[in-house]
Amino acid sequence: MRQARALVLAVLLVLPLACSASGSEQARSDGEPVADRIVITAGTTAGVYYAWATALKEQLKKAHPSLDVVVLPSSGSIENLSRLSAGTADLAVSAGDAAENRNGVGAADDVSNDVPLRAIARIYDDYYHVVVPAGSSLRTFSDLAGKKVAVGDPGSGTALIARRLLGLAGITVKEKGLGIVDGLGALRDGEVDAVFWSGGVPTTAVENARRTTPLRLIGLDDLPRRMRATYGSVYRPAAIPPGRYGISEQVDTLALANMLVARADADDDLVTAVISTIFEHREAIARAAPAANQTDLRSAILTGRLDLHPAAVAYYRRQKL
Repeated sequence: MRQARALVLAVLLVLPLACSASGSEQARSDGEPVADRIVITAGTTAGVYYAWATALKEQLKKAHPSLDVVVLPSSGSIENLSRLSAGTADLAVSAGDAAENRNGVGAADDVSNDVPLRAIARIYDDYYHVVVPAGSSLRTFSDLAGKKVAVGDPGSGTALIARRLLGLAGITVKEKGLGIVDGLGALRDGEVDAVFWSGGVPTTAVENARRTTPLRLIGLDDLPRRMRATYGSVYRPAAIPPGRYGISEQVDTLALANMLVARADADDDLVTAVISTIFEHREAIARAAPAANQTDLRSAILTGRLDLHPAAVAYYRRQKL
């Protein structure tokens, strides 16, 4: 009798372990990340990239408690893509133009295509801001000629677009390599005449600055059309609607897609875990980064000339897209 009881107890003790091991293996095949750490390189801490990546981090940790997720601040898209290529980050938030250039499918400026990249999802669109004091005499983009302008941090997508816009407009400015926070501070102090910024609408840093310093946005006239004709469909004419940043009129500008990008050799299960978290917890992410309200399954696959990662393709096919 004692031997029978011991045998039953042994079986009962072993069964949960066997079921647990089977469950772990099933979880991995269903997209549980095999890595225990993910590094996401984002952008300036005052920008939408960083807010979005931090919100994704929190939801990833809730969905996968054993996962260590790190968000790194950066100067922007180009630095993010360099980190991705160097293997110091697993995921990068990037504007579409910089990602296409890095992958060798755009008109290259100062980026390289040393490591193949793949998109995981198109997440939201950036709108180009040309910010001036509300009382400034500057009214058109051409009026910036010879003025002191914060064109963005070196290594940022903002600076990449600045070079292209200024070249097409045929003007030069006194460039200051300042990001959005330092640039707005310099604008407030009269050290620059304008600030360039590429970001989601609204961008918190701009919204906060205009509460103490009345601001205005300058439109881009026909430059968005010319950008599209010169550099491709990564750019499109767009408008910042009335009411944003306390401005009563619509501001014509350009927009471009932002994407979450990985290396082509990124682990399939990691990609699946990330992409499922983005869509299953989209509302929670959007509460921290309102631009994420633009994220949806149908637009997520519109990544231009940057191919989707194979695991992302498989995920979207399962969603019947």
